[in-house]
Amino acid sequence: MTKLTFYGGASEIGGNKILLEDKDAKIYLDFGESFDFGEDYFFEYLQPRTANGLEVYFEFDLIPKIPKLYSKDMLKKTDLKYEVPDVDAVFISHSHSDHMNHLSFLDEAIPIYIGHGTKDILDAYKDVYAKFYDYGYHYLLNTFKSGETIKVKHLEITPIHVEHSIPGAYGFIIKTSKGNIVYTGDLRLHGPKHKMTEEFIEKAKEAKPAVLLCEGTRMTTDVEHDYTEEEVHSKVDEIVKKSKGTVFTYFSMSNVDRFNSFYKAAVDNNRILVIDTNFARIMTALKDILPYPDPLNDPNIKVYFRYAKSCTFNENDYTPKERLYCHNMITFKEIMKEPDKYLMHIGFFKLMELIYLQPSNADFIYSMSEHFLEGEENKDQRVIWENWMKHFDISFHKVHCSGHMSKQEVLDMVKTIDAEVVIPIHTQNAAEFKKEHRNVKVVGNGDSFEF
Repeated sequence: MTKLTFYGGASEIGGNKILLEDKDAKIYLDFGESFDFGEDYFFEYLQPRTANGLEVYFEFDLIPKIPKLYSKDMLKKTDLKYEVPDVDAVFISHSHSDHMNHLSFLDEAIPIYIGHGTKDILDAYKDVYAKFYDYGYHYLLNTFKSGETIKVKHLEITPIHVEHSIPGAYGFIIKTSKGNIVYTGDLRLHGPKHKMTEEFIEKAKEAKPAVLLCEGTRMTTDVEHDYTEEEVHSKVDEIVKKSKGTVFTYFSMSNVDRFNSFYKAAVDNNRILVIDTNFARIMTALKDILPYPDPLNDPNIKVYFRYAKSCTFNENDYTPKERLYCHNMITFKEIMKEPDKYLMHIGFFKLMELIYLQPSNADFIYSMSEHFLEGEENKDQRVIWENWMKHFDISFHKVHCSGHMSKQEVLDMVKTIDAEVVIPIHTQNAAEFKKEHRNVKVVGNGDSFEF
């Protein structure tokens, strides 16, 4: 018997936690946090006590109560007795929180497998944002590369690189006693590294899978233009070229393709790209494995320093890790003198800098997921954001392309791979898969599927 149990990521976008059991082998595919995790019970400073482990999460059924899975520390305030884990491994597809954020709950003895680039990314972010990127301690943290085959008992797991909005993303082909399982992870086809996804699809087709676990983030009935990263760059370049003041932007620091789109637009329009010290630290940590320029030496980059302590921008006002960039420092004073010479990365929680920058004729390019601007749960922040834009008379633009395949691309992939059974995951529109495949199994969280 081969069995798949969905503890997260079914009938929802994100939160993937999929248990595969085959004979005596047990592995998880991802162990992530759902996007709406805890929002029904927690708010701002009303949060669980971290010292109490999983106590509150179990109370509200936010984490599945599974024996032989969690660490002693996580269970010490709960009614679930600690037992030696019986899970053979956890495989992580990429470093987004909805695929790996609950790793810290697991027993330290469970082997974890992640891509070598994924580990570097997580370590870089953990150094800068320790509170938000704690993936826990694990005795056996193994890294892999695309095309390697990992044996877990009789199972054979082969990671294949895919293109996503963050580097180091993989899908998996898993050989079981009952046939192959293909797990897509998250992937797209409209960026500069689309050939990686094409390779994955071809390998998945060759595997003739019994089951395809297929993400469907964008399986909406809406018809929209599927923007490419090249089109994003073209639009950004157009806005920067026309702007008569400072151009501000916000995009994910982990989206290297997006960074390069803005970097090129800045350079082509004789502007300096301004980043903060946190962004600079992440780039420095990853520049040897990802196509980031060196923020310490690149003439097209300046590192923004905020007011601190003495308000004199003395290097002693900053942490030792920040001081590394003092020789490449820029402050609001320099930007105010020549505002049309800069393209500045600035997020929601850094809007206070506008008080000092006092922008005029400025533009703001928002280049993140539509989730923030359109999600009802972010209404309060969105109103605040709009108020700041209106106060400083900043022209607001949205320029973005998704990290996920379009609906038609997903349907084409499903047709090409031609698995015996398709199980939609990471989607709220699972029924749409039935338009392309003869045998679609729609599951919810807590459901199992045997074959």
